[in-house]
Amino acid sequence: MAIECEDQELLEGFLTETFELLEKLDDDLVALEKAPADTELMNSIFRSIHTVKGASSFLGFELLVKVTHKTEDVLNRMRRGELEVTPEIMDVILEAVDLVKLLVSDIKGGDIVEREIDETIGKLLPFLSENAKEATVLKQSPPAAATTPPVVDETPPAPQEPLETHTQESVETAAQPAPEPAPTPDTAPVKAPEAPPRAKTAPPPAPRDDKKGDDLSDNSTVRVDVKRLDDLMNQVGELVLERNRMMQLNTDFQGGDDTIFGEEFSKLSKRISFVTSELQMQVLKMRMIPVEKVFKKFPRIVRNMARDLGKDVDLVILGEETELDRSVVDEIGDPLIHLIRNAMDHGLETPDERVAAGKPRKGTLILSAAHEGNQIVISIKDDGKGINTDVVARKAKEKGLVTDEQLAAMGQRELMDLIFLPGFSTKEKATDLSGRGVGMDVVRTNIKKLNGIIDIRSELGQGSEFILKLPLTLAIIQSLLVEVEDETYSLPLAAVMETLRVDEREFHTIGDQEVLKLRDSVLPLMRLQKIFNVAPSSKSRTACYVVVVGVAEKRVGLVVSRLLGQQEVAIKSLGKYLANLPGIAGSTILGDGRVTLIIDPAGLLENSDGGGSGRMAA
Repeated sequence: MAIECEDQELLEGFLTETFELLEKLDDDLVALEKAPADTELMNSIFRSIHTVKGASSFLGFELLVKVTHKTEDVLNRMRRGELEVTPEIMDVILEAVDLVKLLVSDIKGGDIVEREIDETIGKLLPFLSENAKEATVLKQSPPAAATTPPVVDETPPAPQEPLETHTQESVETAAQPAPEPAPTPDTAPVKAPEAPPRAKTAPPPAPRDDKKGDDLSDNSTVRVDVKRLDDLMNQVGELVLERNRMMQLNTDFQGGDDTIFGEEFSKLSKRISFVTSELQMQVLKMRMIPVEKVFKKFPRIVRNMARDLGKDVDLVILGEETELDRSVVDEIGDPLIHLIRNAMDHGLETPDERVAAGKPRKGTLILSAAHEGNQIVISIKDDGKGINTDVVARKAKEKGLVTDEQLAAMGQRELMDLIFLPGFSTKEKATDLSGRGVGMDVVRTNIKKLNGIIDIRSELGQGSEFILKLPLTLAIIQSLLVEVEDETYSLPLAAVMETLRVDEREFHTIGDQEVLKLRDSVLPLMRLQKIFNVAPSSKSRTACYVVVVGVAEKRVGLVVSRLLGQQEVAIKSLGKYLANLPGIAGSTILGDGRVTLIIDPAGLLENSDGGGSGRMAA
């Protein structure tokens, strides 16, 4: 049934406020379970549900009112000390909050769906004292309609709520639409309330889709601090002043002294460079949001998994205030969920296993974020059993993902990277949580899309750490300019791990693949001159440079002629006709006006033939 609301702005305001309250609610409920004596937190949770109930009642969202009202009743008893905070109660309240999210997502989608709510309400009722009386008193509101005038609701408040709650409700219910009288006898049976009778024309109840309510946020908008807008405006003002100065210089020195003009223009150029850099930084900051937006969903995930797996886990979150570009935030949610599930299911042991190994019963999972230069580094670290590379190698061989010859040539690093192969899993039997061999493959795919890097550190018996290194923004990047014969290319610096000057005589060939022995590993090489079909230069060289780049878990050496230095560049699209060139992420314009192609390391690895001799772009 489509939503009818005369005041669209009022509806949008309701959705915005409700999204914010629900996003914080999961985290608060999990925190309350760990600190049940925190009165301030308890009151904050109660107020959040109370606010959602009041607003949804005013707008006539019946199902939402019913669920939030009963949830509020249970929370009210908890805050008055009549119920203890237990995992069983929190399970039911979290389930109710999930249902609220689902109902709000229906409203966001523009439809009122006949969801089945009686089962969830039925789980809440046992936690209410005198529920025979309580179950028959539910505030009901008709569907919102433009022609329904607001009238006073004279229904007395439920006797179990405290005095201050009655006062708040009397203010809110005064603006509610009048409830439709329900023709029920006085001796109604004790059960969860039914929806108003409209069965003949209503569609059957829609199946519950829990994923729909997972993310209620509006990804098309970014909330910006007013101070940042003020700073941006100040920099634009400075740029206008410098533009005026440049125009004045042009007028003053028409046919004038070239020496004085050169000095003044030099000063102006430095000033414009400074102001432009500041302006660029302010614009980037406007797109930045704290990584907390992603992190705040994980306490709930860890709590649920710990209960499902019979594990005792303490989640520690560090650096949630670290900021990164909105486009990056939107892409890292899925990889982090899979990495946390991997740590919970495969890394951390059960309490009995930990005690037998001489560890504390409670495991620790640390999720942290920090800035390192122009990158954000996100770490997922556990103190579990670590990665057994012998088991990984055996499983990969059993599933036909690698051969004995390939395994023999692998070091520890390469063996650990096998967990990212599609279809790989150490589980004998698939469960709801893992075993299908898709989780770590999703991690690799998403990090590769962001030109990020994955590092693994693991010590058997002590734990594992997965480290993600991601660019702060995808619009303006730090790049390394390289020369391939007589052509110049730009490489995203976030993907560059190190550079080497080597003699080509140090290269070796294994099969059809050129490789370089780099410390304790064998590095595959790719010649950009062959890949991009660049005409050979007339210059003779005995030495060349190898740029070691990382793409997700893979490492490869790109063979180039010269290194030209670092430069910040803005990524420009090549247009729809050239949008899908393999190995090319876009282009940029250098200071001398030349157009330079930006290399996409992930695309190189995906589209090359592995030997570094394939041609991908003319």
